[in-house]
Amino acid sequence: MNGDFLFLMFFLVQFLGMILIRSYYGLKSPDRKKSLRELTKSAVEHEGRFSFILLILVGVFMVSALILYVWYPTLFPWLVLPFPDWLRWIGVIIGFISLLLLWWIHSTLGLAFSKTLTLQKRQKVVVDGPYRRVRHPMYTAFLIYFLSWFLISTNLLFIIVWFLFFVTLVARMPTEEEMLITQFGDEYREYIKRTGRLFPPLRKKDDSNNTDQE
Repeated sequence: MNGDFLFLMFFLVQFLGMILIRSYYGLKSPDRKKSLRELTKSAVEHEGRFSFILLILVGVFMVSALILYVWYPTLFPWLVLPFPDWLRWIGVIIGFISLLLLWWIHSTLGLAFSKTLTLQKRQKVVVDGPYRRVRHPMYTAFLIYFLSWFLISTNLLFIIVWFLFFVTLVARMPTEEEMLITQFGDEYREYIKRTGRLFPPLRKKDDSNNTDQE
């Protein structure tokens, strides 16, 4: 079997895995009852117009990169880097790790999961599972996931996807945390002191309680 075709199959399997996880928990989320118009209005209201537009542009670029890689892989050969197979296999491994992390995060959030920066009714600060040490583990999982895309495909378009996604996180996380501080006050401030944004803090802090909306 051609090596590029094998890696393409792994890429598609992982893409399908991500879609299945997001769809399954999306159907269980209270957001499923909202129309696209309501979700858009909520996103603009809570995230700000700039962040919302940036998120849309990232989505458009990501879909375009997917189409070019899957259906027109030889259209822009200068975008393909000569990665050795061992590096591409690392991409496959971390891709599956990111999917397991994504599943763990969604199962921990349960009904607290929302596609936009919206708090659900009777929502509490989630501090179990991956949220014990990290405030935004879902973003961490997606950063690892998009890095795996780049390593598997060896296509420069996907490192651009990774970078654009990272920029949206930089713009989004302060807004999300401010919203949570407004809602939960000192409880969330104390939680911030015990945790890291994307990775566990280097020094272990006191134990305890987040909400991740993406």
